Amino acid sequence: MAKRETMPIAIRPAAQSDIPALATIRSREWETVDFWKGRIGAYMTAQHSPPNVPPKAQSARAVFVATEEELVIGFVAGHVTKRFDCDAELQWINVIAEKRGQGIAALLIQAIAVWFVEQNALRVRVDPDEPARALYARLGATELNRHWMVWEDSREMLRKARELKK
Repeated sequence: MAKRETMPIAIRPAAQSDIPALATIRSREWETVDFWKGRIGAYMTAQHSPPNVPPKAQSARAVFVATEEELVIGFVAGHVTKRFDCDAELQWINVIAEKRGQGIAALLIQAIAVWFVEQNALRVRVDPDEPARALYARLGATELNRHWMVWEDSREMLRKARELKK
């Protein structure tokens, strides 16, 4: 049997036109496509921020998509914040189920880590679901508390994501 060729994965900044695809990906795990279209669209334009009391999320944010043959197969989002004495938060990362285990999450984390470093956002937190905890730990994140994990230095996050993809 011939080995099936895999297409190269491209990582690029998300555009407004990507929102329906991102919403579809998020809705596979929770809520509806319409819910996520509104939430992601508002997040990308800094009209929605994660709930904070008092508000600590900043307007600086980034969203990157992973594509294969122009099809969006995953994305990552993050923003600058001061919550929990951190500099930034990895807000969302999703890869479609059919493409998991191929290193796409590591590519997406590389992209957002580069952005965090550019923002001088060194201490980065994430609120992981249970399956993601092992990946984040391999990428150098440690427990902040029972809900959150943290990277103390986004430069190390970037280095480990690059190593993981090799």
